[in-house]
Amino acid sequence: MHHVIVHYHIFKNAGTTLEYILDKNFGSAWARFDGDHPNCLLTGADLLAFLSENPRVMAVSSHQLRYPKPQAEGHVFFDMFFLRDPIDRLFSIYRWFRRIPPSDDFLSRLAKERSMGEFIGYLVDKYPHYLNDVQVNFLANGGTYYRPPGRRDLDAAIEVMLRAAFPGVVNAFDMSWIAAAYFLTPSFPNLDCRYVPHNTSTEFESTLESRLKQVRDSCTKALYRQLCALNELDAILLQRAREEVRRRFRLVPDHARKLSELKTAVAQAGTRT
Repeated sequence: MHHVIVHYHIFKNAGTTLEYILDKNFGSAWARFDGDHPNCLLTGADLLAFLSENPRVMAVSSHQLRYPKPQAEGHVFFDMFFLRDPIDRLFSIYRWFRRIPPSDDFLSRLAKERSMGEFIGYLVDKYPHYLNDVQVNFLANGGTYYRPPGRRDLDAAIEVMLRAAFPGVVNAFDMSWIAAAYFLTPSFPNLDCRYVPHNTSTEFESTLESRLKQVRDSCTKALYRQLCALNELDAILLQRAREEVRRRFRLVPDHARKLSELKTAVAQAGTRT
């Protein structure tokens, strides 16, 4: 039986750090799985074809692979993804595009040319698909924006989250990963939880509350209310994911000690980078 971890990489949701963990644990048996152009969307059938050509691969990470998770005789897939506060995610997107070198990317140009409030206002006005319950839409509809996500989409996204082998929450990363590693042990017995945070310089040096305040302060009251309304379902999904992560974490033997040890190891690793 071929056991494979599949990381569905939602942009700016701790994916680079998770890829570091997969690389550290699996080495040459880990692979990035993306298409040959930025707008490519990959399916479970594409993943099965890739694995048939690369049978040694035990873990993949993809920005472009979409649910539903593949089903195939001889394979067992362990799906994982991270969810994030949607306002915090938008903050991270803006800061990341401000930080990277200039490019032809529309969001990069927009972020470099405008203040955070202007950036958000422009997306709200012209491009709602970039910030309207993006994570619900990703899990429920493969990320394709047909219309504003609704309650049925939220219910579908929650179902995907609850059934996932590894649903994670960015601001509970350590708790998420400890629970995941424990319950993945029967199939992957030697997982090492230790890691070095990657691509998180701004976030690692600030608190969630301070980042949310920066977004709120950058917007007019009307714009911030609209932004929150556009992410109401994502906020509900995130809360349900937090509850599920906590439930799984509490089932891990000696979980408090393991969490303390991991936090210490991560802090020590961070001082060396």
